[in-house]
Amino acid sequence: MSDQHEGRPTTTQNQDTLSRLTDAHCHPNDAFQGNDMARAASQVGQLTIGKVCVMSSSLESQAKTEELFRLQPQKVVPAFGLHPWFTSSITLLDGAESGDQEFDKRAHYREILVKKHYPTSSIGRSDTQQEDERRRKDRMEIWEWIDCHLHLLPKPIRLENFLVGLRQRLMRFPTSMMGEIGLDKAFTFHIKPSPVIHPTRGSNEKDDGDQAVTEDRVIKSKYKVSIGHQLQILQKQIELAIELRRPISLHCVQAPTELLGLIDELIGRWGVRFTGLLSNHRITAKKSKTGPAQMGSENPTLQADSGGDKDTTQEHGIKLCWHSPNISVEVLQQTLRKLPQTAYFSYSSELAMLSDSRAPSNKAHPGLAQPQCDETAVLDNKRYSTRAVQAIRATPLDRLLLESDHGADPVLIDNKLQQIFHLVRLVKSPQSSGSSGLPSDDYSLDSHSDRLARQIEANWNRFYAGA
Repeated sequence: MSDQHEGRPTTTQNQDTLSRLTDAHCHPNDAFQGNDMARAASQVGQLTIGKVCVMSSSLESQAKTEELFRLQPQKVVPAFGLHPWFTSSITLLDGAESGDQEFDKRAHYREILVKKHYPTSSIGRSDTQQEDERRRKDRMEIWEWIDCHLHLLPKPIRLENFLVGLRQRLMRFPTSMMGEIGLDKAFTFHIKPSPVIHPTRGSNEKDDGDQAVTEDRVIKSKYKVSIGHQLQILQKQIELAIELRRPISLHCVQAPTELLGLIDELIGRWGVRFTGLLSNHRITAKKSKTGPAQMGSENPTLQADSGGDKDTTQEHGIKLCWHSPNISVEVLQQTLRKLPQTAYFSYSSELAMLSDSRAPSNKAHPGLAQPQCDETAVLDNKRYSTRAVQAIRATPLDRLLLESDHGADPVLIDNKLQQIFHLVRLVKSPQSSGSSGLPSDDYSLDSHSDRLARQIEANWNRFYAGA
């Protein structure tokens, strides 16, 4: 198979194409266990692609993102925010940090951990005695687990204190974004205690530089962080992004209903500052006019974007990018109807490609959402998630971004961008069935690649213009 299909930029044409692309979502700050930012920065600096948008995730990763940006300011776009996997580190309780650490921790984790997610409208109520009893047993089981592990659970910080620090970072770096923030109903809570240091055994060498080894432990649970807790933290972060006019990189796994409900609430509260539209009536009007064809699933062809938004006032709204969206076409279209000027979608090979033994692993960032579909699509002798292919096909060409979502060696990011660009090129080809892609006049492989790369470059510039 050719090098081009392997994803390696071996020609000047490929290098020119890659140089136009920005990795809209990646985690090089997690590479090398997050302990060698100088090495990560060196590899980032050698990439062919134009820029990498580096996402923060945990409380600790915010400083690593900052360090990586300082080491590679020409290549790195920093993004700050708290990933939903780490929302357990934030407490919403008024009495937190009262001085009684064990009491604070116990009350906090009892408040946020659940055995299953309930619809937010049903939290705190049930319809039958059997359901009441089941919830009571679940609650007692969780409380027992918390008491058993209380000495290992990290003490949370207050939401207000986290937001103060987040605001300071965003203002200190005026070109930074908000991310990675969002909702996740799939992940389960775990504890990662401080590393344990063991003396190296059986070594008679002196000054060999390897006097100890570090063992990382992870204690897994079967419990989840309640979606209500995640929603409150997500809303506060989005509202800070609205206030500071920063684009957002959004994570949403198995929670589209909750996300779309939050978007409605934000539209009602912030209006044009969030949506970029003159009024909410514009959205209602567009609903009657915008069927699947306008939304992209059967759109004949789209001209390359000129870089200007339509129907906006001086407020351009807050650009929101749904990263690696493992969603149906219907959910994608609903999002576009609610945010017709500001919603973007970035796709990754990690989500789209299935069982490709040649694809580099991403073990350093193991929480990537995996395709969940019963069918596969075969394009160019490769197997892809049908859901991912359908979503790419339905995404309007001027709202499409690319990403690696890669958290291991940064040197591999070029390959991963090449892989997803190759898939998008196949799906958006004028010859592809149902494509909402580039015009078919004067079609050739090279011209199609160049025009697609220029379009995605324009999309990124428009998305990032708010920062």
